[in-house]
Amino acid sequence: MLVWLFVNFKVAIPIAVVAFVGFKFVSHEYSFRDKSLDDKADFRVMSYNVKCFGILDKNSNLLREKVLETISATDPDIVCLQEAYWANKPADFPTLDVLSKNLKAKSVQKVRLNNFNYGTGGLAVVTRYKVINQYSHPFDSTANGFMYVDILMNEDTVRLYNCHLQSIMISNSDVDMSNGFNRENKDKAMNLYSKFSEASAHRAVQVDTLVATLDTCPYPVLLCGDFNDVPLSYACFQVLASGERLHDTFMERGDGSGRTFSVMGVDFRIDYIMHSNLFKCLRHKVLEFNIANDHYPVVAEFMW
Repeated sequence: MLVWLFVNFKVAIPIAVVAFVGFKFVSHEYSFRDKSLDDKADFRVMSYNVKCFGILDKNSNLLREKVLETISATDPDIVCLQEAYWANKPADFPTLDVLSKNLKAKSVQKVRLNNFNYGTGGLAVVTRYKVINQYSHPFDSTANGFMYVDILMNEDTVRLYNCHLQSIMISNSDVDMSNGFNRENKDKAMNLYSKFSEASAHRAVQVDTLVATLDTCPYPVLLCGDFNDVPLSYACFQVLASGERLHDTFMERGDGSGRTFSVMGVDFRIDYIMHSNLFKCLRHKVLEFNIANDHYPVVAEFMW
């Protein structure tokens, strides 16, 4: 805009209008300073896509131990896991049972979204609070879905959501463009575009289903999840605008880009913790831990 002011001010005008209109959305994507508060938190929440605790990767036992150690060291009162995994015989590959023991949790709630020959994958909630009700909603023809549990906090009922919206299903071969611009890479680019477009369309339907339950919820809400979508997306705006209007902990207390996922050297924020007005977010943090080049854990602390 500044350059065009000196070259041709008529070109600078539409650029200035676009910049002015878009400026209010900067806080969705980036924070210029750490806005954490020093108040003592009443409880801590973690949201984490654990990539099946590494069961599908090399050195799976080592990866599982590191994931469990990271979660346990953070000492959350509530853990919402996406792409969780629990074995048919827990002793063969212990996950949620070990985590529950380490955190001294009162309840572990699971929702099956995917089957393996040797276990089950899906959503899981591990919490130190008493669970009095549970609901789950798997999405059709996909390994995605959402769940909620009603928990007792200070003798009040709180609805805790854990959601995993439509995955884009990108493989390493999809993003390998090392041979430069050729016919093969052009086809890859078109395939990538199709995957993004189709996943976005699925998420729009899925988030509308999720929001319908939020709008009728009679309790304060805590919502965690892997949205597989960026902050300036339909999915995020629908959830933030639902009911009494939820709040994004990163927008309140985050620092920097808030990235929770990286691909091809580009950072994205696709994992979220959101909450109702009755909760006051004190701190938001993305842990510097990444299992097999996948998601980073997100942690937020609250006053109640």
